[in-house]
Amino acid sequence: MAGHPSYRKKFQTDPALLKLASMAPLHPKKDRAVFYADDFGARLASLFVKQNPEYTRLDELLSQTKAGCDLWSALKGGDWSHTEEVWWELSWRLARIAEGTVNVFGPTRFVRNEPISSFRHRYSTGSFANSVFEKVELPELEANPRVTQILYNGKPFGE
Repeated sequence: MAGHPSYRKKFQTDPALLKLASMAPLHPKKDRAVFYADDFGARLASLFVKQNPEYTRLDELLSQTKAGCDLWSALKGGDWSHTEEVWWELSWRLARIAEGTVNVFGPTRFVRNEPISSFRHRYSTGSFANSVFEKVELPELEANPRVTQILYNGKPFGE
């Protein structure tokens, strides 16, 4: 029932979380920002950061401040339909402030020279760019004049 006060819309971002995401301090070191695409990339990025602790992913950056920790706690395990825009904001901000060489980890479908039909995202019907990385992070990283190189799974992206 849409008019009932206890009804929560399925696709509604919490405005307080979105505001916190726009203000939470993010301070990646030059040449040390790590991004990832899809679950496969998340596993690779986690392993990379574990082996190279001077590098940081978004979750490590959030854990460096109280506001970030509060936001991370609120987001963990949250329903994607209520937190997606929060992640988009955080991802966009991190890609916008990254400097130097950035490391991205993800599935090889992003770097294979194949027909466009092979790039459909496995969780969608008909979409090609369907992840936060594809829609938010990569365009911002490519437009960021302070980013001098994007390494994708350890190799220069786009070469």
